[in-house]
Amino acid sequence: MNRIHTTDAALANMDTLRRAAQDRLRQEQAEESSSQQHDIARQLYELRINQIETELLSEEFNRLRQKVSANNPGLSWKEAAENGYLFLNREGRICDAKFPASRHWEIQEGWLTRYFLDDFLPLDRREQFRKFLDETFESDVNISCELPFEQAGRNKRLRLNLPLYGLFRAVADERKIFCLVVVEDISARKFAEDREKASNAALHMLDKTISASRNEIYMCDARTRHFTFANRRALENLGYTMEELQALTPNDIQASFSDEEAEELNRHVLSNKNSVRKFNSLHRRKDGSLYPVEVFLQFFEQELGGSLLAIVLDTSSQTAIESQLKSIVESASAIIWAADIDLNLVFVSDQVRDMLGYNTDMFVGHTLVELLDAELFHASDREKLMEGFNRVIRDGGKVSDLRYRARHADGTWRWLSMNMTPNRAVDGQVAQVVGVMHDIHAQKLAEEALIRLNRELDTRVREEIQKNMEKDALLQRQSRLAGMGEMIGNIAHQWRQPINSLGLILSDLEDSALYGECDLAYIKTAVGKSKKIIQKMSSTIDDFRHFFRADKSMGIFSLKQVTDECINLLDASMKNNHINIVVRCGQDVAVNGYANEYSQAVMNILSNAKDAIVARKIEAGEIVIEIGEEGEFAVHSVTDNGGGIPREVLPRIFEPHFTTKENGVGIGLYMTLVTIEKNMKGRIEARNVAGGARFTVYLPRAATGSEHVIH
Repeated sequence: MNRIHTTDAALANMDTLRRAAQDRLRQEQAEESSSQQHDIARQLYELRINQIETELLSEEFNRLRQKVSANNPGLSWKEAAENGYLFLNREGRICDAKFPASRHWEIQEGWLTRYFLDDFLPLDRREQFRKFLDETFESDVNISCELPFEQAGRNKRLRLNLPLYGLFRAVADERKIFCLVVVEDISARKFAEDREKASNAALHMLDKTISASRNEIYMCDARTRHFTFANRRALENLGYTMEELQALTPNDIQASFSDEEAEELNRHVLSNKNSVRKFNSLHRRKDGSLYPVEVFLQFFEQELGGSLLAIVLDTSSQTAIESQLKSIVESASAIIWAADIDLNLVFVSDQVRDMLGYNTDMFVGHTLVELLDAELFHASDREKLMEGFNRVIRDGGKVSDLRYRARHADGTWRWLSMNMTPNRAVDGQVAQVVGVMHDIHAQKLAEEALIRLNRELDTRVREEIQKNMEKDALLQRQSRLAGMGEMIGNIAHQWRQPINSLGLILSDLEDSALYGECDLAYIKTAVGKSKKIIQKMSSTIDDFRHFFRADKSMGIFSLKQVTDECINLLDASMKNNHINIVVRCGQDVAVNGYANEYSQAVMNILSNAKDAIVARKIEAGEIVIEIGEEGEFAVHSVTDNGGGIPREVLPRIFEPHFTTKENGVGIGLYMTLVTIEKNMKGRIEARNVAGGARFTVYLPRAATGSEHVIH
């Protein structure tokens, strides 16, 4: 709002008022003496002009009052005098104010003329007041509107105790310079209207809530028992219209009570008006079908008489769930029970009769602690049962597979397994404990039998292991005896030529003595030769003895060295049977293991190759020994040209006591397998090749840093 510049019409009216005041003053000056001093006359002139303007303004106010009284009976001067009034110019500035009730509003009338009226209005309502003021100056009749006042709590500058709401009624003067505004305090009426609106809104919300409720809500006259109200859910579920239902009573829709029982129920509610009666019933629909309900019935006092209010819950779904749960409980092969937080049993399923031979009434109404004291449960299980109960009640935890013994009605003890879980109330506190007990007696007996069997098996396994160890020891002794036989045979081959040489030396000595050619020098020569031969024979014995010495610890050894030692021991036997041995070793390889045991294994393979060549009378017998590497393994292979191994025999050659030799014992290759695969963590394979058989041994390579250690 522009509070500095007036409108053109207002300026014109003010100029007219000014000119009228000047004209009246000139008339008065014409009558006064012309001898007055000019400056004093000028001051008096201005003072008189202001006085005349005030008089003219008063005349305008009087004419406006007369207009209010004569032409606007709806805005009487009497009413203005009682409520107070304001004179405003077109800008809304307060020019004059009279408030008979100012002592209540705590307003000083003269003080108000320093303000515009909208200074006392909220900012968001000032535009409305501006329009109201414009309509007042444009109209010839009184205009009214309702506006709130700005309160002192919001506008600290005003510091007024104004009414909350005011009814503004205004009328403009004929020249549209001023308007008279009567302000009526309507705070009490606005409060009443606001309360009525809030009440109506609450009633509307309640009506919507009742209408939208998924529960059925009924009201019936307490005297006639006829229905007076039913919400939408009730009408939909029953299938009646409201008009049809109003002709019925609750007895017409319920199918659980006789008329006498229903009337007794109503009398009980009427005689206990502050109580709520809860009961279950069946309601009959219009089509004759029935559905289960839970009813909350109470007396409801009204101005025109009392009513019976019923809130009805359709329990069809709940009943169906309960029926399903009952079927599950009845068909379960377990005892299901429930107890409160004091461990009082409130439910026990009928399976207790099948499992333990008792009726349910022996348990329901008793506490689990009482049953413990009654020795229904085994004394040694009491502590863990109490611990399980406390864990659920006190800690709110679950218990699974708690195994204990319960006494059967026949006096025997039965093994049961129990699971427990807490049911919580809406506040999260444990309100109930539910338990499920399974009969595990047969399982427990089977477990105990299995434990006994495992113990027996453990004993038998140890016995068999001992027998196998003894058998292995026997096989080792047999293998050694067989090896000793081989050794003796090889020694015989090695000693044959030296013995012949000794025989020749002795024969020569005998002939020399007969022919007188034997002198001391000749005898010394013969003795020297004999000693050398005997020393060599003794060395041969030491070599064989060292070869068959048992290893006490593992060590790193060379495959080439083992091969050379084995060839040296078998050299005479191989040459005697015209068998040539070829060794192919591009680079020596070291392995970690038992050197002597492995040497005996290689000897067994070489001896079997020699026997195969001799048995098949191969004229140019040959054995090829190869040493190499394959990844992380050392490879040691022996290939002969002895005709190979029969196909049906090949899968069994490493079995103990299996042999195809006429005088064999079948332990050589078995002990070779044990030495390589069990003792040295390697692998041995046998297969036929062109003209013979090949045995291949794979052993983990041994290394110290990046170099092989060769002994």
